[in-house]
Amino acid sequence: MPDLAGPEPDVWDALALRARNLFSTHAWAATWWESYGDGARPQVVVDDPARPRVVLPLCTRGRVLRQTRWIGHGPADLLGPVCDPADEPLAADLLARTLADRGLRSDVVLLEDCADRASWWAEAAPRTVRTETSPVLRLPAGATWEQWLAGKSRNFRSQVSRKPNGLRRDHEVDVRLATGETLEADLAALFELHAARWDRDSVLLDPRQRRFTEAFARVALDRGWLRLWTLDVDGRPAASALTYRFGDDVYLYQLGRDPGLERASVGFVLLVHLVRDAFATGAVEFRFLRGDEDYKSRFADGDDPVRTLALPRTLRGRAATAVAVRRRQRAAAAASAGE
Repeated sequence: MPDLAGPEPDVWDALALRARNLFSTHAWAATWWESYGDGARPQVVVDDPARPRVVLPLCTRGRVLRQTRWIGHGPADLLGPVCDPADEPLAADLLARTLADRGLRSDVVLLEDCADRASWWAEAAPRTVRTETSPVLRLPAGATWEQWLAGKSRNFRSQVSRKPNGLRRDHEVDVRLATGETLEADLAALFELHAARWDRDSVLLDPRQRRFTEAFARVALDRGWLRLWTLDVDGRPAASALTYRFGDDVYLYQLGRDPGLERASVGFVLLVHLVRDAFATGAVEFRFLRGDEDYKSRFADGDDPVRTLALPRTLRGRAATAVAVRRRQRAAAAASAGE
């Protein structure tokens, strides 16, 4: 693992657990650095090196436009200070001191994918570059799958019963978790099914992101976080779901399915299994992560949007921020016009 400075990995990961954020772990940051850290300088800031309560995992890169960003940006769906939510005021103070440090040579500080519910950054008066939806299913304490399902529509309940039963009636079906022995083959199946579904038009299929995703899956397996599910139909992978269990929360990171089995609804069948398992294992939240895909809204009951914020520090940074905001506004207007 690379040396990012900051707290010891176990201390860092303990803070990430308090933050309830897999993407804030040292394991994520270190794996990301090995894949994406070329040309960047780590600037991991802590409030108290002896007894850290807040970590700001930052890095800076660029020559024409020097950008300071979160370590982990890009593949991550949620970033921000690594701390207990109760300590977010400390994070705001630490950010202010970091911005005042003349050693931070940066044109713009870009705080990507921060939880919109938080406002720890407010005193820094950043500009919002974009916001994105992040659907979530909050599992009621003590509730069973059957109790939750009873509150859904009649049509939804019918599909939950009919589609899995129909698939099992016509085919031999098995749902399984990856193990150390099957991980490589199961990852290969995930990427193959994802590519088949999206015709290779997906960031997951970028060679660098694929290498990162595979590397972190191996790390997560060692730590007990990985839940890579495969739905086999007649002995062959038909759908795959890369999920993680971190603390009490489930993260649905990526999906893949065989388009040839569209009518059999193999993706829906696997998703039903995942959510049912979350209830059975006492999860608190099932996080569908960024994006407003229709399948998420069928299960989610809330939204935890994320916001990307820019703190320009030079004339060049202010110009770049203005361009980014205008570009995002035009994209949003075009998407709205196309609805």
